[in-house]
Amino acid sequence: MRWSLPLAVVLAVLALRPAVAEEAGSVEIARDGRALACLVLAPGAHALEKEAAEDLRWAVSEATGAALQILEGGVAPDGLVHVWIGPKALPARAEEALSSALKELPYDGAVIRRMSGGLVIAGPTPAGTSSGVATALLEDLGVRMYYPEALFTVVPRAARAAIRERVLRPSFEYRIWSGLSGREARPYARRNRLTDSAVPVPRFGFGHNLASVISAAAHGKDHPEYFPLRDGVRLIKGDHSGDTPQPCFTNPDVLRLTVEAARRFFDAHPDRDTFSLCVNDNPWYCECASCAALDQPYRDLPVGRQHSESYFEYVSQVAGAVAESHPGRFLGVYAYWNVEQPSRRRARLPDNVLVALTLDILQHHDSAYREKDRALVRAWADCAKNLHAYVYYGLGWFTPRTSPRLVSEELRFAAAHGVRAIYCEAYPFWGWCGPMHYVAARAQWDVACDPSRLLEELHADCFGEAAAEVRAFHEACERYWLRPRPGRWFEGLDNLDREEAMADTALLREARGHLEAAIEKAKGAKDSKDAKDPKDPKDLKVRERILWLKKSFDFTAAVGEAFEAKRDAHAARGDPAARGGAAAPAAGGARRLEEARKSVGEAHGRLLSEPAYRHTYYESGERFERKRDRWFSRAAQEVEGAGK
Repeated sequence: MRWSLPLAVVLAVLALRPAVAEEAGSVEIARDGRALACLVLAPGAHALEKEAAEDLRWAVSEATGAALQILEGGVAPDGLVHVWIGPKALPARAEEALSSALKELPYDGAVIRRMSGGLVIAGPTPAGTSSGVATALLEDLGVRMYYPEALFTVVPRAARAAIRERVLRPSFEYRIWSGLSGREARPYARRNRLTDSAVPVPRFGFGHNLASVISAAAHGKDHPEYFPLRDGVRLIKGDHSGDTPQPCFTNPDVLRLTVEAARRFFDAHPDRDTFSLCVNDNPWYCECASCAALDQPYRDLPVGRQHSESYFEYVSQVAGAVAESHPGRFLGVYAYWNVEQPSRRRARLPDNVLVALTLDILQHHDSAYREKDRALVRAWADCAKNLHAYVYYGLGWFTPRTSPRLVSEELRFAAAHGVRAIYCEAYPFWGWCGPMHYVAARAQWDVACDPSRLLEELHADCFGEAAAEVRAFHEACERYWLRPRPGRWFEGLDNLDREEAMADTALLREARGHLEAAIEKAKGAKDSKDAKDPKDPKDLKVRERILWLKKSFDFTAAVGEAFEAKRDAHAARGDPAARGGAAAPAAGGARRLEEARKSVGEAHGRLLSEPAYRHTYYESGERFERKRDRWFSRAAQEVEGAGK
């Protein structure tokens, strides 16, 4: 669909435009509170393009006070230049002239270019156009959204706004995060140029999926041979990917059914280019004679016994069949857990296999663990044409698990060694990992960014005169995680005992002290200005932001107090395993533990008053309660035993 006006009329109107107000490579769109431009969308524009246009209008208004108009098709009013949002917003001839440049870009790359009559911000897809607008917000208007809450959005005031020309190519083809929640999670993702997976993303199609190909319900009764042989028995059970065993990879009917499932998927979804063959999320692999003949000698690694030979042979055969029937389509697989290692039998996988290598990069505080992971990246880059990374920033820790520096370093390494795209299980605990997630988002777009500058900017923008104290808080949280110890895959996932074993409650108290000092500093700064401006919104926001962090960290501090209560009970009976904590009667330890349980519950309730924590790891539910309640039950039993 195009403008309803004839092209000749449109071009005649554009020819009458005044000269575009510009400097070298830029177009001015607002000055002294007055709009100099009009935002133009195509009729029926994509939702991502509409959101981007609204973002730009909002940012210019916040920065300059100017109100930009948004049109869906048509010509800007006299005296205003055009800012076309998306290639289809352009007149047809101009769109054609731009098309060759867009073909050279990745999925969500973009071009920002001056055209006759204004400026176009366009990508090869609506996601690219959204990235182009987000870049203009970040780099031209100085907009920052540090957390998924409006409270942490910063827009510098300015007399004028201009957008510079540029071509945008992200460091990674896509940057998809799961587990973001909050009042403004979508704007946070959009303004930080994360990839929106609500629309089909090229070469993205992962997820534990073999249970949908071979299921106990559909095949278990009549075809037990489709299921893994373990200890002489076929293991047939489950109704989802978590509890359904892996199929027998060498069974010819399993191979046939898998090929048929992939072909059905592609026939039914012409807009999707990737079908998932990712293994189910469990370690139950087949050890029948034919599978074992491929996998032996088994590689027994800390992460689990490897079955890469049988699995990737199966994947390769499916890939060959799919390449014949559906050229240009892909199979997505995880290099994960029991299939983490490349196959020893195949030097290279077929080119239509996309490998997502799972990496717990926050374990890279341990240099030996880091080098093991880096060797794995290099090995996979040698045998897979399309290597992606699947990383974990969250994992539901109750105590600090955060390091902006580790994340930045490993993203640089990944980009330099063949990793083409990133999927991230974010699931944040914003109270201590906000800086890490902000740096990660920026570095996934551009690995050359300077994390130190980004951290300095975050603290100065959000915390004003209390910046030093809040930065000290975040650095204490990072030091907590980086303390020397062996790296352990998924350390602490659903296991509060592991968090207790590495806990440094003195460091948690130090971190809390920095937050309390920041609150006092912000209060003092506000009071000193009251005589001039008793309603200074900047000062009020600084204090609100620090209190928002404290509400989060109160939960972590309460968990630390529970650890101390248990240790004190052990110390009271002279247990040499106890570390730190003042001696106290065992009965006092039991009382403190019960008080700590209550404090954790109350702090958790306050935590959930913030939508940013309403995701699977911190929302009340089976996963959270299992982690918390099991630890407290065992701790109570130990403390009771200490008093006998």
